[in-house]
Amino acid sequence: MELTEELESMAETDSVRRRNIRTKSSFTLALLGWIIIGSELNAMIFAAFPLRLAAADWQLNLIGSILSSCFSLLIGSTLIVVAQLFNTNDNILKKWQVLVSRLAAWFVILLVLIIPLQFFLGSRLLRQRTIPTLESINKLKDIVGKISAINSEPELRAFVASLPNPPTLPDKFDAPFPVIKQRAIANSKAQINAASNAFEAQKSQALQGFLKEAVRNTAQAILMATAFSIIANLSGKATNAITRLLHSFV
Repeated sequence: MELTEELESMAETDSVRRRNIRTKSSFTLALLGWIIIGSELNAMIFAAFPLRLAAADWQLNLIGSILSSCFSLLIGSTLIVVAQLFNTNDNILKKWQVLVSRLAAWFVILLVLIIPLQFFLGSRLLRQRTIPTLESINKLKDIVGKISAINSEPELRAFVASLPNPPTLPDKFDAPFPVIKQRAIANSKAQINAASNAFEAQKSQALQGFLKEAVRNTAQAILMATAFSIIANLSGKATNAITRLLHSFV
């Protein structure tokens, strides 16, 4: 009789010990998940400084930072969800799992919105970067037009002197005024052609670089949105139309 009671006591003690180990392990796993999420958010937030909310390049950099952080955020969220599966009766872990699912649902929406937003911001940034070059080309065209309207050497010298960075003219030209005028027009047109060719090459290179980055970001956003939709659908209260749609393809 005493042996039976002792065995039952040992079995009960062993069961309590396993339950305590499972509880501690699940909490440790969940806390590790929160630490990973907090660490990644901390890095992402401080990388956004200084804030330039209206700048397209800053907004694109923020999008890149968000997408780069997705994998670590996914690992942290997964650890919290797995921790709750190890200890399904713990109310705190249940609340954490529901919270992570709800945050994942909102994050899926953000990732989906990022896809068209980056193309809008990229086109806006490319246009902004072309403005200085286009202004320089237009100024050269304006100079050609004004030189074409000049009818005498004194007018030409006065116009050249009025330019922001006027070239040094000789005291006496080595050719008649009509020839000098045509040379000036030809030189200005050559500068316009060279600037236009360089502008088109730079524009094409910048567009190709942006499209390469945008396609990579789009693929990353779709993959991460699908992954987070799985986490979001673990809780029926946290789902939305987008997460249900993405989850249906899994």
